[in-house]
Amino acid sequence: MTDYISTKDTATLVRVALKSAFPGVKFSVRMSTGTASAWMRVRWSDGPTTRDVDAITARYEGRKFNSMTDGYDDAGSVLIAGEGNDMPREIRYCCDGINTQRDYTPAGFAVAQKIISTDSDHKDLTIFSPEGEKIAGAIMPDSIHANGHYHDYIYSPEDLARVILHHVNLCTVTTASNERKAKQ
Repeated sequence: MTDYISTKDTATLVRVALKSAFPGVKFSVRMSTGTASAWMRVRWSDGPTTRDVDAITARYEGRKFNSMTDGYDDAGSVLIAGEGNDMPREIRYCCDGINTQRDYTPAGFAVAQKIISTDSDHKDLTIFSPEGEKIAGAIMPDSIHANGHYHDYIYSPEDLARVILHHVNLCTVTTASNERKAKQ
């Protein structure tokens, strides 16, 4: 017999899994409403990469949207081990999809500036202060090679920071920021 896990209960499991995998990082896990009520949205600032978060959240999707067919692909059921002599349970998550979004704080922007200053072909480019505040009037390059990747189509300092930080784990930045807030 298959047990079905509601989207609401799945959201609880996602929160627990993310908190366990990335201690010190605050995640917002929200269920959608209306037509998209079987969807969730996960947001966080700095912290782990989107790829790292997606690796965890993907386990909780019962179906995955396939843009090639404009439909859903069934993710199937999951076998959960029982305790002691209990038999394993077969479960299905009712969540149709989980969208993830990583935001950046000034501390994250400061890391991007440090990467530009130390590991780019524009070492003299300064778009953020040491505190991570955007510098008004900074001239943006057409392209930049930073952190081992080539980036073009850059429209703003925030865009540049996002593409540079896409593959950078900022968990230590997030943890330090949360510890400072707790002391205040």
